[in-house]
Amino acid sequence: MTAAAAYELAQVNIARVKAPLDSPQLKDFVDALDPVNADADGAPGFVWLLQSESGNATDVPVLGDEWLIVNMSVWRDTDALTAFMYQGRHREMLSRRRVGVPPRR
Repeated sequence: MTAAAAYELAQVNIARVKAPLDSPQLKDFVDALDPVNADADGAPGFVWLLQSESGNATDVPVLGDEWLIVNMSVWRDTDALTAFMYQGRHREMLSRRRVGVPPRR
């Protein structure tokens, strides 16, 4: 029998978007949300993801500011979160964000 962990890890990102979510500037980001979230859902150590009733986190109100979006997830531990963050599709999205590399076609 395996003992349950005493704690889990919650991570929260709050971002101010530079354009509306339905704008061409954010199309690649918005198009990647569902696939990246599906990857998280299947990742070892994933516990939970904040979502609205529609299954979307980008329409969860943040401090009454429509330009703020939130991402919150819960993980078994830092190793599980780190493994997800720096591999696969999520890593690709991070690298494009940091250096402005356009998506591969």
